[in-house]
Amino acid sequence: MPFHNPVRLAEDIAVVDVISGGRLELGVGVGFKHEEFEGFGVPFKERGSRTNQSLEIIRRALAGETVTFKSEFFDFKNIKVTPEPIQKPHPPIWLGGFTQAALRRAARYGDGFTVPGANREVYDRYVAELKKENRPADDIRFASGVWCLIVSSDPEKTFAEAADHIINQANNYSKWLSAAGLQPLSEHLRDPEHLRQSGLLQVVDPDAAIAMIREFVTNVPITHFYSWTLPPGLPPRWAQTHLELLASKVIPAFR
Repeated sequence: MPFHNPVRLAEDIAVVDVISGGRLELGVGVGFKHEEFEGFGVPFKERGSRTNQSLEIIRRALAGETVTFKSEFFDFKNIKVTPEPIQKPHPPIWLGGFTQAALRRAARYGDGFTVPGANREVYDRYVAELKKENRPADDIRFASGVWCLIVSSDPEKTFAEAADHIINQANNYSKWLSAAGLQPLSEHLRDPEHLRQSGLLQVVDPDAAIAMIREFVTNVPITHFYSWTLPPGLPPRWAQTHLELLASKVIPAFR
């Protein structure tokens, strides 16, 4: 969010919601990679306040208000966004993050919270923040899941194909997260066996996937489950077989 003009983004959100027939859901993050902030010329320390102000502007504009807003970052006068989105007052806004500030932001400005690997304590803290903001806590959108879950009819073969790609991804993400003062995904992964021990990559058959998701949902009352399914560096067609297996053998167990 800190890299975008909030008025232009509000217009884009409204247009996509109209084009899609009211099916857009917006996902927002503050960002954490220092190189990206340097590239956009945005001070890293401003990311939280820029995001909060942008979300206020976007929510008000999409709700049909004529917005005037002046701050250290923005100076907008009599802004009216047209066309208005189909969804009222605006498309659902999902926010994610790993900190207490992220939970507060989601409770104040969002319509749902998402964080990978959530536990019940994170869920309860989100509910508590909603109550502090006097927002309803009886129809919560809460999304989470395992970091990388791949459904396969030959798990050992698929694990071997994906392992080096996930190791490279996890080690890079851990480096970026650590530089931002956040918890890394894991210690530095040395090889596929070390990756297997870390649990970051789960390659299982459909029955095992169903059992994993059921256990997750038992511990955390999520409304949406997700996982990374395409390791970086592999072509999209590689994931197709695994996604079809997920769709045909796993998802029906939860309908």
